[in-house]
Amino acid sequence: MTAEVRGGRRALVTGGTGMIGANLVRRLLDEGSEVSVLCRRGSDPVRLRGVAGPLRLHEADVRDAGAVAAVVRAVEPEVVLHLASTPFNPSTIPERAHLDVIVTGTLNLLEALAGQSGVRVVCAGSAAEYGAGSGLREDATLHPGTVLGAAKAAASLLARAYSRLHGLEVVVLRLFTPYGPWEAPSRLISDAILSALDGRDVRIGHGGQERDFVYIDDVVTAFTLAATRPLPAGSLFNICSGRGTPIREVVGRVLAQMGDPVRCLPGTLPTRPDEIWEMSGDNRAARDSLGWGPVTSLDEGLARTIAWVRENRGPLAALARGSA
Repeated sequence: MTAEVRGGRRALVTGGTGMIGANLVRRLLDEGSEVSVLCRRGSDPVRLRGVAGPLRLHEADVRDAGAVAAVVRAVEPEVVLHLASTPFNPSTIPERAHLDVIVTGTLNLLEALAGQSGVRVVCAGSAAEYGAGSGLREDATLHPGTVLGAAKAAASLLARAYSRLHGLEVVVLRLFTPYGPWEAPSRLISDAILSALDGRDVRIGHGGQERDFVYIDDVVTAFTLAATRPLPAGSLFNICSGRGTPIREVVGRVLAQMGDPVRCLPGTLPTRPDEIWEMSGDNRAARDSLGWGPVTSLDEGLARTIAWVRENRGPLAALARGSA
């Protein structure tokens, strides 16, 4: 049985005020869904301002089982897109917070949904579950090098176990490095663009770290396909470009497209103690079974992101003030 997002279906999005969630909410509304967003009390929904369509916000902490269950009862979702998480950066987030939000939060949602057959649950996993590696496939041994990665791995395992035990149609998407509109100003690409616009040199760490960048529109398409395609319960897919790119090269491409107004300064920021030097995936399973593949090249995605940032300095400033 397949949960269909289009045509007025009820969709519940957790983490909908984040970068991926806000872009996903817009796509779901465009496709005719009735969308509810579970967001923590006090979160700033700046990314959702101006959306058009039947959007409802429900304040609840994913760590509170009763509150999560109450939202699920109120919404009666036919499809759930689970993105609630702690961010990878800053590294000052307490380790227990990763476990409480990612693992306990996922467990609370799964328990609230248990027994509701026919509900499609699409969970956002992370490449951090693998640890370091290039061309990583879904069957690679998990060696997370961060607490966040370990928490994401535990949450993915929980979700797939609940799929087997409780009849939930779970699909896990292991996301590599999404970028694009609504990315936090502190993140690499947003920071590089804003620095160039402000006439500030771009300060980065070593710069040789490789990441597998995938444009946000392609990420959102992966979620809508995972919500609609006939798939075996417990399916798992990498969502990646299939190519690792050094971050200093990405900054260089951004600056080149903007006319090289400032310099990139590798080595002017400290290297994280838990730095992952290689991170890229293999997307053949997603192509074969999900019918998904990235259609936006890195240069095209950077051009779109630069144009969007130029037009949205105000909202990004609001994000910076809220550290979103």
